Amino acid sequence: MKPIRKNEEISWGHFDQCHGGQGILNCKSLLDECDSQQFPFMHFDDMKAGVSIGVHEHTSTEEIYYLMSGAGILTYDGVEYEMKPGDVSLCNIGHSHGFLATEDSVLIVVG
Repeated sequence: MKPIRKNEEISWGHFDQCHGGQGILNCKSLLDECDSQQFPFMHFDDMKAGVSIGVHEHTSTEEIYYLMSGAGILTYDGVEYEMKPGDVSLCNIGHSHGFLATEDSVLIVVG
C-alpha cells in the first residue's frame, strides 16, 4: 500500500441489507486484508436515517464502531444504546452488535 490513499481514489460500494439490516449502506473501503496484517478492514459508512447494519455475532474477530456524525442506536448483546458523534464501541469476540442510523450518519468501522 502507498503511504497515503487519497479520498478521490477510493470508490463507493453500495450494500443492500448489510448483515440483514435495512436499506442501502454506502461504503468506502479505506483498508482491506491486502493493506494491513493487523486490521482486516476499515471502512467509511455513509448511512441515511433508517439504514442499519443488522445485528451479527463476532466469532473470530473484534470490530470497532466510531460515530463521526449523526446519531443512532447501537445494539450490543441485545441491549440498545444511544450513540452520538465521538462515541466509540468495541465488539469483542463472542459478542454481537448492530447499528441503526436515526439521523443521516457517518460511521467508521474497523475490524
